[in-house]
Amino acid sequence: MEFGVTDRAGRSGFTEQRRKTGAKNQLYMGESYQERLDKIADQRSAAAFREAYAKKMAGSADYVSVISQLFNTENAGAANFEDAFPQYSVVTHVGNADISPGNWQRNDFPFWKYFRKDTSADALNDWRPVGENPPQTRGDLQRNYSSVGPGRIAVLIPESLQKKMDADPDYARQIVAKLREWKEDYDRWDNTVAASYGADVAAHQAGKSYVFDLDENGDVRNCTVTGSGGQLTGPTREEIEQFKAEQARKWKLRVKYIQIMEESAERKRIQEYEDLRFFQNQVVKQNFLFGEQAEG
Repeated sequence: MEFGVTDRAGRSGFTEQRRKTGAKNQLYMGESYQERLDKIADQRSAAAFREAYAKKMAGSADYVSVISQLFNTENAGAANFEDAFPQYSVVTHVGNADISPGNWQRNDFPFWKYFRKDTSADALNDWRPVGENPPQTRGDLQRNYSSVGPGRIAVLIPESLQKKMDADPDYARQIVAKLREWKEDYDRWDNTVAASYGADVAAHQAGKSYVFDLDENGDVRNCTVTGSGGQLTGPTREEIEQFKAEQARKWKLRVKYIQIMEESAERKRIQEYEDLRFFQNQVVKQNFLFGEQAEG
């Protein structure tokens, strides 16, 4: 879960190149804005995604964006993942991982094993879940999450992709750059969510570790991110429920306020009506008395 994302030579040639670059920059985590947004069920995460996307498109230099970029901008021309992320301890596993998204997204999927150097990329292909998806707060899962620690990256690379990267350094740099951009997009979004919960964004960013499962084109097929507190990043079920409860409380207060205003308006309307009736009665009485005096 996420803390839970699309002429002629000369001047015309430059315009075409800028158009292509602009189209690329419209993507967020390798997808169009709407494709990624449609995958986000939690409303708070969706709101954070919209904010993070707007910041990226605007080239924002706000605090959250700067923190997110600091961990993704060193050694931009790197041709391998170890050099691309010098602030992390990086391990790569070359092989054919075959994990369904349903299995990967379970809280008990043992992704933490990929951080071990002796784990192969296909080591968890036969893993099968048992029972319902357990909560992240379960004791054994918390211990496994915590065992990862902060500042680590594990990358699963298909053999076919690794061969192409080995044969063509320029292609390898493109694949590495693609993952760097995906990670920066994710971090900006995830850190925006964290900030909305009042978290220390710098500490949150520094505490993360990542597993990236790439497909044969170098796109992120599956990903899990943990925080140093021993949890998957993104709002937990408990935080979501707390947020919903708070929203429900605010809504009840708003409804109550509206009721009070409506009742007050109704009382005012009744009072105005009664005042009008009194005034009309007084006018009638005065006219009657004036008539009697005129006849006398």
